[in-house]
Amino acid sequence: MRFKTKDVYKGIYSSHQRLKDAATRMGLTLINDEALSLETYVKLLQGRMRTAQPDVKQEVEKRLAALNASHFKVKPHSTLNGHVKLHDRQPEIHLIWYKRITIRAADFLETVADFATSKAIVFLTLVAALSIQVHHLAHLVNKVGLTDNLFLGYIFGSVSELTALMLTVHKARKYMLIAFALVQAWINILYYCELPLLITKLTLSLLIAFVIFSYSEIYTDSHKV
Repeated sequence: MRFKTKDVYKGIYSSHQRLKDAATRMGLTLINDEALSLETYVKLLQGRMRTAQPDVKQEVEKRLAALNASHFKVKPHSTLNGHVKLHDRQPEIHLIWYKRITIRAADFLETVADFATSKAIVFLTLVAALSIQVHHLAHLVNKVGLTDNLFLGYIFGSVSELTALMLTVHKARKYMLIAFALVQAWINILYYCELPLLITKLTLSLLIAFVIFSYSEIYTDSHKV
């Protein structure tokens, strides 16, 4: 029995090419580069099981269960050195140590690649970038304050940059994102350049007013019937 790779990859890999790359790393042979035998399909699913996220892992287990019900008695967690054993049909395969290490390294890199293309890494990068602006704002507030109060500056900076994050999450309008990019650029100019304190004070005053307005708008929108 054959399984088309263009149908198989959906739900367990992000692209058709990534499925073929994974098969190559595991030393699996495709049929005409476009199809899998039953044995190859099962091994591919077992390999994916080790690196998949919970939602993908559920799909892999579902497919193994379906194969078990309709074709052979394949146990989803019955493996030898990371490879499935097809009972009464597949001989045991003993991999030499360096091939096992190569496969595990490739699986680890695939996990890293999955994370690098996920929404989580984008969100974490955004938070890291905003944390730099928190530092800049904190020192600007401390610079124009009547007393030396860096702690209050960090509160001001955190609230301001959290506003940027909340508007990105809740609004995500392009014009608003462009406006915030310009605001962040102006804050950096104030931080790195020696400009009159009056300009810095006016900027911070307008910024806190905008923060209050933005949170009021988000709160109002969330309570509309």
